[in-house]
Amino acid sequence: MLLLTASAAGVFAENQRPVTPYGDFCPRCSKYGYCRFNLSIKEAVIALKDYYKKQGFSVRMDKAMGRFIWATILKGDKVVDRIVLDRKTGRIRSIY
Repeated sequence: MLLLTASAAGVFAENQRPVTPYGDFCPRCSKYGYCRFNLSIKEAVIALKDYYKKQGFSVRMDKAMGRFIWATILKGDKVVDRIVLDRKTGRIRSIY
């Protein structure tokens, strides 16, 4: 029983670390919630891929509509997060 509890606690702790911290920002924008200029879709995609690549993840773009981009964050073939990027403010939010 003790062994089962210890291993389950390890898995729980591992899953607690967020892939996208609440309210993170695109590295090409200000941390105060604005971009000097609206990112183009191409610039936003490059910024997201760079941001997640540094953390060891890959990005699959799902949809771009208006000022928002929806993307899936992958570790290998496993989905670890789904995010939305506001191209006007640079805000990245987890929606997973």
